[in-house]
Amino acid sequence: MPTPSYRALVVTNLWPSEADPGYGSFVEAQMESLKPLGVEFDVLFVNGRESLWNYLRGVLQLRHRLRAQHYDLVHAHFGLSGWVARFQFQIPVVVSFMGDDVLGRFKRNGRISPVGRVFRISSYFLSRLVSAVIVKSEKMKATLDLPSAHVIPNGVDLNLFRPMQRDEARQSLGLDGGKKFVLFPYSSTTENKRYDIVQAAVQNAKREIPQLEIVEVSKVPRPKIPLYMNAADALVIASQSEGSPNTVKEAMAVNLPVITVDVGDAARLIGSTDGCYVVPREAEAMAAKIVEICRRGARTNGRSSMERLSMDKVARQIVQVYDQVLGRR
Repeated sequence: MPTPSYRALVVTNLWPSEADPGYGSFVEAQMESLKPLGVEFDVLFVNGRESLWNYLRGVLQLRHRLRAQHYDLVHAHFGLSGWVARFQFQIPVVVSFMGDDVLGRFKRNGRISPVGRVFRISSYFLSRLVSAVIVKSEKMKATLDLPSAHVIPNGVDLNLFRPMQRDEARQSLGLDGGKKFVLFPYSSTTENKRYDIVQAAVQNAKREIPQLEIVEVSKVPRPKIPLYMNAADALVIASQSEGSPNTVKEAMAVNLPVITVDVGDAARLIGSTDGCYVVPREAEAMAAKIVEICRRGARTNGRSSMERLSMDKVARQIVQVYDQVLGRR
């Protein structure tokens, strides 16, 4: 039986650019993984970081695209992009919610910000107005109170994220081979990611591991991220909210030890993997595990548990959603 053909319009406020090649690269990678399954797509990027008015412009651009080209469906990524996609009723809309668009955007004090509350309410109503909803975790599904939502975490590219020699990775990045590195794969200015806790944890751990440093990685092209993960000694996650943290999956794929708070589905991702830990959102607890990992000096076998979330397997699940929406199953 030949592979069915689809033509989708991707509407997203998350997509790589020359200025920020890492921004939304996981969305691009996931959509690219659909091509071998017969999915062709065009992209309507809504630059919401530049101006909120771009969402209104996005609605106009969407209507122009639909007049000029035939599409089977619109696949929106993130709740605000979903509203742009829903401003038409010609073709079905699938929305992939990312995390804080459903769970809320948190401040450092642990409370949801006013913007985060708007996200939650907005996504709740949007989820009832579209043809299909994809969420990244069971917690997101429960928050939406939507039994029909499909729980499909983003896949991990096991060809790109693979183990390599630590010294080789450090040499490629110009990192000191005698140091110990904690990887923080976000911008330190993103409040929800809680860089302050990770920074405090590293400062505490340096009492016993003086050569310890933080490597902050943001605005880096996706192909370069595996080098940082292979060069690091541990990944530390202290986020207030996540859907299904891609960085945890990618770290597991290269066998990098992970220290994470119980956020999103992180605890489920690491499972019982030796050398990976779920800890309280406290600097002292994180510091203790950083010291333990650095002294141990071993990698994990986390890659074996990521096979179920390989790009091609997740791609098939997404196409099954398309099939359902378009009545092809």
